[in-house]
Amino acid sequence: MNEIIKTEDKKKLPRKKGTDRKKDLLKGKQYGGFLVTGGIFCMIAGIILILSGTVKKGASALASGYLTSYETEKEAAYEEKYEDYKTSAEEKYHVSNRVSIYIGGLEETQKLEVLKVSDVEFMIVNEEDNQDKLTSWLEVPGEGTFVVDLKAGEYIVDNERAHVLVRVPYPELTSVKIDYKNVDKILFKHGIMNKSYRVGEELARQQLNEAEVLFRKEFLSNQTFFLSARKSAGKTIEALIRQLNPEIPELTVDVEFY
Repeated sequence: MNEIIKTEDKKKLPRKKGTDRKKDLLKGKQYGGFLVTGGIFCMIAGIILILSGTVKKGASALASGYLTSYETEKEAAYEEKYEDYKTSAEEKYHVSNRVSIYIGGLEETQKLEVLKVSDVEFMIVNEEDNQDKLTSWLEVPGEGTFVVDLKAGEYIVDNERAHVLVRVPYPELTSVKIDYKNVDKILFKHGIMNKSYRVGEELARQQLNEAEVLFRKEFLSNQTFFLSARKSAGKTIEALIRQLNPEIPELTVDVEFY
């Protein structure tokens, strides 16, 4: 006998009422809305973070640029104030790191007199000293002049340090002169057989020439005269350069000889 076995009918879920289905739909919409709203919120937050980073970078760059500009302006203002002060000080006190030293015509001066010396020689000739039997005693004054050749000198000018170094030859004796107006004839007499004034004049001329030779020898051999001439030359040259530069009171002048 054929048996027909029937499978059990699947249990059917009871169908929900219309009101319950509407609630489920509403809940789904709410859940979906929450998801969409959350996504939008995340996007906005991301944008805000990006913009925040950009703003921070921009603000940092702006601050850095401001500081750089501030330092530049500050330095420029300082330099401007310093230059104004320096100019004012130079006008008021003649303060300057660099001066202009004027030498003038010293380099063209060939003979600068630095010292005059004088002496007296007594020239005595007795009658036994010559065949004309003449006696002649003369007091002869004479003078010598020491000079420095500035044209042969070297002038080293340091405007930065307000200093001048002058190198010139040693002073030299260039002239010896007899002071003829003040020659004193202490004694003069001639023999009985010789009354010629011409012979007396020749003898006096000879005495004066000899006196000049003696003066030159004495002046050249006197170390005191040379030391005095050197000292006088240094002071004279320094004074001349200072007179040419009265606006530089701190000027230093050194003089050397060779």
